[in-house]
Amino acid sequence: MGIPDRLLSRPLRPIGFPYVVIVAALATVGFTMESTPLILLAALLTLPSSVIAVPSYYVLYGLLAQIPGANPSDSTGSGSCTLGGGCYESTAGGAATWFTDTTELLGMLMLLAAAVFNVVMLQRLIAARQPEAGAAEQAQARVASRWRRASSR
Repeated sequence: MGIPDRLLSRPLRPIGFPYVVIVAALATVGFTMESTPLILLAALLTLPSSVIAVPSYYVLYGLLAQIPGANPSDSTGSGSCTLGGGCYESTAGGAATWFTDTTELLGMLMLLAAAVFNVVMLQRLIAARQPEAGAAEQAQARVASRWRRASSR
């Protein structure tokens, strides 16, 4: 059983645009500033789709981490400060820049996709509950036809 053609032919309305923009903004700020509360808020707003999106993000994160040099298991560093107040530090073995950037972008895109999916599914659900144009007239015509057949017997 597929999706009826009448549901697929209806254009998407922009009623969910503000919702998608808010989720995208929260996810973008959350991932770029490494703010867990903002990321969790974006994930909360994208329920129920985030139930799939968030675990999928972590699976992809883990797969990317398997690439050699992406995310080493240990790092070292040192730092020092001068009497004048200037501090310097050096680290080795941290996560590769491409890995950090890719995982942040991936997280933003997963939550954005979850928001878009929620909007599409909600619009499809609303469309499915609305009768087709002319459906009432067609139903009345079928009832009238049955009455004529029944009365002619």
